Amino acid sequence: MQSMTDIGASLMDAINNKDAQLTITEIQQFRENMKDATVGADYVSWITEPVNLTKVHLALAEDLDVPPRAMAIKRALMSRTQKAVLLIQAMEIAIKRVHKL
Repeated sequence: MQSMTDIGASLMDAINNKDAQLTITEIQQFRENMKDATVGADYVSWITEPVNLTKVHLALAEDLDVPPRAMAIKRALMSRTQKAVLLIQAMEIAIKRVHKL
């Protein structure tokens, strides 16, 4: 089982490499890991933590020129899992739009 610090490491590495296609691949892998019965809760917890979410959003804005408003979620009431899924989807869609993938 991965530690909480290792969970987002590959995602952050992909973003820091400034490779949009690799980042999308890592986001898709992150989403699949969230669905896993054994480690999914750890992935959901990691991405919904404000510190980690802010770190990912800042990296996307700085390294991949993704505007933060493109990753905004407009729904207010939702479970932590629903929020995590929507955050990951918003990141993937924003990267695809900005880089025309």
